[in-house]
Amino acid sequence: MFKLPSKFSSIGAKLFIYFWLIVILTIGITRLVSEQFRTKSFIIPTHHSDIDRMERVKQQLTLTPAATTEKVLSVLSKKQGRELLLKNARTNEVLSSDRWQIASLEEFLTENNLDSITTIKFEFYRMTGPIAIDIAGTPYQLYLASRDRKPRFGSIIQRMPTWLRIAIPIIISSFLLWLLTRSLTKPLIAMQKAAARFGDGEFSTRIPLIAQRNDEIGACAVSFNLMAEKLEQNIGSHQRLMADVSHELRSPMTRLQIALGLAQQDNITEALLHKHLQRCELEITRLDDMISNVLSLSRLENTISQMELMSVDLNQLLSLCIEDAQYIANEKSISVCFESQGPALLQADPNLLSSAINNILINAINYSHNNHQVSVNLSKKSANYIIEIIDTGTGVPADDLPKLFEPFYRVAQARDRATGGTGLGMAIAKQAIVAHNGNISAQNNNQNGLTVIIELPLEISKNSEL
Repeated sequence: MFKLPSKFSSIGAKLFIYFWLIVILTIGITRLVSEQFRTKSFIIPTHHSDIDRMERVKQQLTLTPAATTEKVLSVLSKKQGRELLLKNARTNEVLSSDRWQIASLEEFLTENNLDSITTIKFEFYRMTGPIAIDIAGTPYQLYLASRDRKPRFGSIIQRMPTWLRIAIPIIISSFLLWLLTRSLTKPLIAMQKAAARFGDGEFSTRIPLIAQRNDEIGACAVSFNLMAEKLEQNIGSHQRLMADVSHELRSPMTRLQIALGLAQQDNITEALLHKHLQRCELEITRLDDMISNVLSLSRLENTISQMELMSVDLNQLLSLCIEDAQYIANEKSISVCFESQGPALLQADPNLLSSAINNILINAINYSHNNHQVSVNLSKKSANYIIEIIDTGTGVPADDLPKLFEPFYRVAQARDRATGGTGLGMAIAKQAIVAHNGNISAQNNNQNGLTVIIELPLEISKNSEL
């Protein structure tokens, strides 16, 4: 099978060749059709100057008869724009100069006979005649051709050689089509190179200039930039998560190794052995919790697009979450109070939403002081439902507030270790809330403690950006 060279198989070469062939074919067909319908000659009123010239030629030939046709044709002065034509009345042979513009006049006289003086308008000349003359015993008809003084642009084109008339539109159309194909293929090539750089690991690659176009190519560039931005964020998040997981796993693993080493010492008492084994059990539990939370976070990121939205009563969902959290709160003699300002129905995934609220409630209970209270408030503001979870802990430094929802971030390492936290609960909650097109933030209370604010829109769709 015939295959084009690689340089001609590109979309730019194909566009250029296809457009160029279409333009040439269109020009050719248009020219052919116009030639078929164009009137090449028509009768016009005879100009008085042409009649005067014809009379002068006739008088001159009467006074000095010419013996040859060449002498008759040279009767006029060598003034540009005037020609004489002779037609043999017996053979219909037409004699004239060799100017190419006269060819149409010769063809007309060969095919037609004029009996009286008439003026015929052609593309470049007007021809007046005939007058009867005799040259060496042979009857001839004499015609005068006068060229228009102000030739049109079309006549200038017609005077050009045929090859030049063909070459001009080909060159112009080729240049314009080259500009067209370049404007179409240049952004595509830029996007191809950007995609290749992105595939090589340059995740900051963008297409800023092409994205400013107001056509489909510009829209494609905008989509590429959005895709690149999301992928860069996701890849960066996963890289940070892997780094954090690697770092976080080291501490419990190190403590586990130390505890096992101490437990294997010779002459160790049963009490110390039991203590070291309990420490091993604690570290294994922490490792299990950490791995479980990492898997939950990863699973949550991968199943966002598979959310099952349904009608959810926020009052009922919050009541169930508070009921579950109260079992943990009882260990610290903490009461979880709930206050709602009215009915609250929205489309949401109840499992994701419950997971987020449970993580925040457990976090609030862990940081609240014994014998205190955790408050949950539900209200409606504008087009959002607002959920506030307020604890009575010590709060968070202002600089650390934006980092609360990052994986493995801890404000106070020792305190989190004591409560058994992994630093993933708030990150999991954020993923679930953002998946519902919502927003989650935290702020310190006026007195003590922290308030986590969840904003959920009344109308939730799956087109969230994580």
